[in-house]
Amino acid sequence: MKKTIYKASSSNIKKAVDILNRSGIVGFPTETVYGLGGSAESESSIKKIYEIKNRPLHNPLIIHVAKLEQAKKIGIFNNIAKKLAEAFWPGPLTLLVEKKKNNRIVSAATSNLESMAIRIPSNPIALEILNIFGKPIAAPSANLSGTVSSTNAMHVLNDFGDKIDLIIDNGDCEYGIESTIIDVRSNKVKILREGSITKENIFDCLNQNIEDYNDSKIISPGQLDKHYAPKAIIRMNIEEPEKDEFYISFGYDLSSAQTINLSKDSDLNEAAKKLYSTLRKIDDMGIKKVAVAPIPNIGIGRAINDRLARASK
Repeated sequence: MKKTIYKASSSNIKKAVDILNRSGIVGFPTETVYGLGGSAESESSIKKIYEIKNRPLHNPLIIHVAKLEQAKKIGIFNNIAKKLAEAFWPGPLTLLVEKKKNNRIVSAATSNLESMAIRIPSNPIALEILNIFGKPIAAPSANLSGTVSSTNAMHVLNDFGDKIDLIIDNGDCEYGIESTIIDVRSNKVKILREGSITKENIFDCLNQNIEDYNDSKIISPGQLDKHYAPKAIIRMNIEEPEKDEFYISFGYDLSSAQTINLSKDSDLNEAAKKLYSTLRKIDDMGIKKVAVAPIPNIGIGRAINDRLARASK
């Protein structure tokens, strides 16, 4: 296998940008999870992303940009979208907006929809790649479709090997869970995917109610029913696991060798950061059945429960 993982450095970032300019695919860190990036303006790049992830074509990609001005060139930003972008970008918030005509983004990247999911990541390596590349990058999470997202470079390598051209290693992701996605195409703001920026954060910014999206139609990434799933069978909200179940605990720790605690201090942010690495570790151990302790359904806890619910289907 050829060398694929490279430590984050100016020279290796240049290598990544050169690959993107040749319509290649790179794995790169963001503050949420690692992304699988290709030029959003390249038909062959977008085709490769869907193929190597085995991603359904009706599941759109997030378009990453370096600056708000760049986002406004490809998407229509109403006052609500501008307000949220100015408050939370760069950061783990994705905005679903209407596309601008003649935006040069490959239509397949947005599943041929009239809308587009856009964000500006806050990870400095991701931002440097975007700034030097100078064009939008389409980047879903760097994992096989439906499986557990990658929160470090080895996760990406384990999923793809040398099917991608290069992986930039910047250690573990800061948040460890995907971005919040908000539909801001109208004055009725809807949350499409929970993340570390919570409903409460959005409400405090806009001072208006945030609705849930209850339609079955997929209009943004992260809406598949079965998603973020390890190989093991998962049961949620379990206080006492069965004898044949591995236990993922939170807060109170059962004295069992078959236990991983997401946070002994009941810290939801710590739990979110450890969630995917724990699920991947369970797969590596060959565990078949997993019980998960109750996770408070508040703040980022809602995002954790959302991911576990999709993983358990």
